[in-house]
Order: sequence, then C-alpha cells, then structure tokens
Amino acid sequence: MPRYSSRANRSGHYSAYPRERPSPRKLWRYTAAAGCLIFILLLIKSSPVPTTPNLHPFGPTAHRPPSSPSNTTNPSEPRWSNHWRWLNPFSGSITDDEHRSVLPPPRERPPIYTYYDQDAEKDQGIKAAENKLLLIWRRAWWAHGFKPVVLGKAEAMNNPLYERFQVRKMEHTLGADMMRWLAWGQMGQGILSNWLVLPMGPYHEHLLSFLRRGEYPKLTRYEGLHSGLFSSDKASIEAALKEALDAPNLAKSTSLRDLLSSETFAVDPKPSAIAFYHSTTLADHYKAVSASLTDSKATGLLLLADLIISHLHLTFLNTFSSGIAILTPHRSHTLLIHYPAITLANALTTCSTSPIPTSCPPNNPSCAPCSSSQPVALSTPQPYQNSSTLFTIGTIPHPYTLASLLSKTAALSIPHIRRNSARDPWLVSTTSKTLGPTLGGPDRLVTFKESVASEASASRSLWLVAEEEGQDDRSALSRKELEWYFGFALPAYNVSTLSDPTALKTSTITAALASPALYRPASSSSPLSSSSSRSPGEEDSKNSLGDKELEHQRTLLAHAKTVLNLDAGSESGIGSRWTGRRRTGSKADSEGDDDVSEERVRMAAEAWHLADAEAWRFVRAWGARGREERGEWEGGEKRFVGRGAWGD
Repeated sequence: MPRYSSRANRSGHYSAYPRERPSPRKLWRYTAAAGCLIFILLLIKSSPVPTTPNLHPFGPTAHRPPSSPSNTTNPSEPRWSNHWRWLNPFSGSITDDEHRSVLPPPRERPPIYTYYDQDAEKDQGIKAAENKLLLIWRRAWWAHGFKPVVLGKAEAMNNPLYERFQVRKMEHTLGADMMRWLAWGQMGQGILSNWLVLPMGPYHEHLLSFLRRGEYPKLTRYEGLHSGLFSSDKASIEAALKEALDAPNLAKSTSLRDLLSSETFAVDPKPSAIAFYHSTTLADHYKAVSASLTDSKATGLLLLADLIISHLHLTFLNTFSSGIAILTPHRSHTLLIHYPAITLANALTTCSTSPIPTSCPPNNPSCAPCSSSQPVALSTPQPYQNSSTLFTIGTIPHPYTLASLLSKTAALSIPHIRRNSARDPWLVSTTSKTLGPTLGGPDRLVTFKESVASEASASRSLWLVAEEEGQDDRSALSRKELEWYFGFALPAYNVSTLSDPTALKTSTITAALASPALYRPASSSSPLSSSSSRSPGEEDSKNSLGDKELEHQRTLLAHAKTVLNLDAGSESGIGSRWTGRRRTGSKADSEGDDDVSEERVRMAAEAWHLADAEAWRFVRAWGARGREERGEWEGGEKRFVGRGAWGD
C-alpha cells in the first residue's frame, strides 16, 4: 500500500504527495511518448508553411495570383503574374517579389475562322500568292484582338452533317461554300470570314468591339459584304446547314446563302471598318489588279497582296491623323536610346508599295492617300500626350542606365545617386503634362500603367525597353514582331540598326538624325524637335550633339547593358539579389569586387528610383507576355497549315 502524507497544507486540505514511484515499464512508456511528441513538434517546425500575403485582420484572405509558368526559371528574364489588381502602384506588394510585375488578365481573343483547301491542285505560284494573302489576313485580325484560325477539309469531314452532304448533288461552287460552313459548324459558335475580308478601321470601332466580346446570339450577315462575313451561335449554324441540305433547289444554286430563307439571317448595316476585296469590287475600283488577275492569276494575287498591305498601312495613318509622337524625355542626354523609335517611326510614315498608289480601301473611299510630298507629322515631345488620334512610341531606360546617361559617367556610386539625382526623373518627365509636377511616384505609376496596358490605350502606343536588343524573331524590335503588332508589313528600313543602336558608327547616327530623308520633324528643321513651344535656340543647342557626345552615350549604354546583364546564361542579372559576399571563380578578386560594387549601385538606383524601376519592369513584362502569347498561338496553328502561309 502506498503511503500518503497526513500533513495538512495551508488551505487545510491534506496533500496526496509524495506519490508512489512509477515502475520501470511505466517510466519507459512515458519517455517514449515524450520523445515521439518532441519529434513531431520538430518535424512541424521544420516543414515549410505557406504564407498568406496581404492578410487583412478584418477582411477575407486572398489566394496568391498565379504566375506564368514559362517565365520563372531564369532570373534575367522578365517575370509576371496576371491579376485584376494590376493597377496597384508596386507589384511587389501583391507578388512578394519586387522583380515580378503584375499585369492585367489577358483579354481573351475570340476566334475568327476562314476556310482554305490547301490540298487542292493548283499552280505553285498561285499557292504561294494565296499563302501570302492568308498571312496578311492573319496579321490584320490578330492586331485587332482576334485569334485567326484557318480551317480545312479535315474540320468539314468531322461534322456529323458531312454524310448528308456527300449524298447530295450540287454545283462545284456550292459544294465549296458548303464545305466552308460544315467546317465552321464543327468548330461551334464564332465568326466566319473570307480570307479577303480584313479589318480596316480603328481598334475600338463599334462592330469590331462587339465581335471581340465573343457573344453571337443569332446568325448574322452584314450588308454589302455578300457572303464574306457571318457571326453566329452553334445551334443557328447547324439549323442553317440542315435547311440548306433539305432545300428543293439545292442542285441549281451556287451559294448556300441563296438556299436560306430571309428569316434565317439577321442583317446588320454595312460596317464601316470591314473591307472585302470581292471580284466585283476589284473590277469596279481597282481595274489594274482585276486585269492582272485575268491575265495571270498568280501575278494578280501578288498585286492584290501589295494593294491590301498598302490599304492596311493607309488605314493606320488615317486613324492617327495627328501623327506619331516619339517620347524623348531628357533628350539632350538620351539621344541614342531613342534612335530605334525614330527609325521605326520613319518606316511607319513611309508610303507602302502599291500597284495603285492613290487608291483608298473599299470601305473608305474618301480617305487621305499617302503622299511623300505631304508626310505624316512626327513630333518628339518629352511628356506623354493622351490623344486618340496620336500614336506614341516610348522608350524607357532602366534607372541605372538613365542615371549613367544623365551623369555622363559610368563610374556611378551610391552617394552620387542619393545626393545628385532627383527621384524617378523618367516618369516625372513623361507624365508632367497630364499630372503636373507635384505628384509622387505611386500616383504617376497608376496613370502610366493605364497608358501602357489598359484596353482603351494599349492600341495607341508601343513601349520599348532601351537595353533590349532585337537579334531574333522573338525580340521586341524584330521586323516580324512589329508587323504582327501593327497588322501589316512595314516598308523597308535598316533592321540591324534598329536592333542594336550601340553597334552603329557615330557618324551614321549623326547623319541619320540630321537627315530629313530618315527623320522628318513636324515643324522644324532641327533633327530632333518638339511640338511644344520653346524659345529659339534653346533646345537646338542641346540637340545639336557632336560625334564625341554620341560616342560617349554609346559607351555608357553598352556599359549599362553589361551591368544589367540581361543575357540568359548569366549567373547574375536584373533578377538577382546582392548577398553582400564577393563572388569568386575564374575572375580575379579585383574584378569580383568591381562586379559586386556595380551590382550594389544598380540595386541602389532601383531603390532610389522605385517608380522608374517599376515602370521599366512593367513595360518589359508587358511586351514579353504579348510575344509569348503570339508565339504559342503560332506554334499551335503551324501544325494545320504549311510554313509558306506564315512568311517563313
């Protein structure tokens, strides 16, 4: 029997201690249980616990926005996430990663279909010309926010109504039209277009905006476009096909539209932003092309391709009747980084080759034809101007690059950046006209991001990064990417100088900027002139830079590219963080110290100019996402059509 103490405690109760000593078996069990508990606690503590960013104590928690899976492996590549809070001034407050930009969710592109039988036996010259026209059709609709898809016999044969179609007797012309509708019906709702129907009007024209919504409640045709354009839901397409296949006059008709009753279609007025190069239109308004088609179809189709390209280009110039503005903040120090934009603007204002130079698009007979004697106005304002009739090309440098150019030295230091440079000089200069001189960086960032990526403004501007080069087809400055961006083939210009201005000879830059043949100012004989008012000689003296100054800018820009180290194979770069330790390896210790010092200066420039750095990363990510989207779409579509239809 255990013995208990009979002594009373202070409260008058008897204590039950000392207890009986536990047996060895119980002691082992207690020890094992305690050890297991300690092991579990240590395991829980060492396991990674997911964090919840932006946790509001009095509001609901939010999931972390998904990041793009294709841009997370290399820290030197632009990184982004898609989220509806993209107008938050600083992306790091949403992503917990200051080098990842938050972009608006991608706008879904509704598909627009056309039909082309690439298996038909044709002359190779005719096929090559038709492939060129298909490429023109694709580029134009892509630039206006659609996803162009070329259908063929395979889609038509997969339609359940194809068996009924096979047993019907009909004219060859009607059979080809029926195959087009069968392929469209197999894909479901959407837009069916002839590949000679193209968008030629402002991006925000009301019919184009309606079609981009992707909702088509009924089968609709458009006055004046014959059978060139339809929009419909899946049920209406299927009903129309069944009605046509059961029509009593099937064997004598030449068009599916003739087999349908008037109640089947809803007829909308003639659109002002859609052009159809129908055979009757060519015969009435473009006789030279029509005659060439009669003599040699291949030659005539190539002339038609040149005519359509010139009309697409002319539509762009007529849409932006106020001209093209090349933003040049701090132009006296940053002349070199604006050279690619100047070269591109000159190409955009150069008239395209056309078999009928003075002709207008069929949907806009009262256009203003392109004329070398009356060129489109070019201006070089420092601030951004928000105008629907002005197209803007902006080039944004990294804060380190701009600090080096403004200071005219590559030997930057952290004290120099903090003591001798104003905060966010590029963004302040760019937004000074719309926001004034007093607002801070966060407020300016919201307006700037809207100017770059909002649906209302994205079609009116092109934003480039000063440090990126265009050495391949996926770069922002490659001819291929620019032509898909604008929707038409650009007139000839020097691709190599556009890709890398640092590779130019200084004399070439000086001559190019001074030559009216390459750069035409709006209202001044100065190589770079602003449309804003200024006192005579004030800016001319700043813009009249000699060979020595341009050579110095070229050296500073090349050095800045090395410091930013945007190459994919680098161990450090714009996405890396300085750890405070010197890197070692094959380089000498002194070189390692220089690398670390420059990296610290770069990080200091980003920290001191937070808004400029955020704007630079935003523009870089915005362009990279657009190029990635088009590349993925092109890679998928190339499986269904030949390489010749892509201009390869």
